[in-house]
Amino acid sequence: MIDRRDFLLAAPALMLAPEAFVQPAPEAAGNIASMRGEARAQRRGAMRLLQSGQQVFVGERLQTAVDSRLHAALGPATNLYMGENTGVMIDRHLVKRGGVIHLATGGLLFDRKTPDPKPPVVIRSLYASIAVRGTTIFAGPSNGVFGVFVEAGLAIVRTAHGDVTLRAGDGTNIARPGGAPTSAVKWGAARIAAAMRSVR
Repeated sequence: MIDRRDFLLAAPALMLAPEAFVQPAPEAAGNIASMRGEARAQRRGAMRLLQSGQQVFVGERLQTAVDSRLHAALGPATNLYMGENTGVMIDRHLVKRGGVIHLATGGLLFDRKTPDPKPPVVIRSLYASIAVRGTTIFAGPSNGVFGVFVEAGLAIVRTAHGDVTLRAGDGTNIARPGGAPTSAVKWGAARIAAAMRSVR
């Protein structure tokens, strides 16, 4: 038999219990500056279609569709340009300074208007980890491989099989996920233009 005094003591806790499951309001990360085609955002199982001008939030995965482009302005100085079929997770620290961009699929262009953040931004993908110590970096499909190109600044591309440092005008190829990056080489104008078209 349940003692009435025990029930009365437990009652306040039972009434408060649902509040423990209330999720905090999401933290705004920035907004969709422009887009073409279709894109969506997903967070904790909830999905919504995106439109220009809408806010995006920390912890959301942004995903573009076929023949689509998305430009997300994050914080006061960071811009992400995403190509088609590209998935990117917004990380909390990216909004403030430094942090991590999770590139799940596709290609992106990272552009930052201010000097290098400390610690640097890191772009992580199945192919490589890219420490970005610069302002304009492309990462994604290019010429049938995963390519990384530095338009301005410096990047360190690292995998389990090697690493390479890229400076302005340099690029590297990674043939398979986790494979060794090739030595830094200057990309030609045609390849650079094709890479930029793929994300803008």
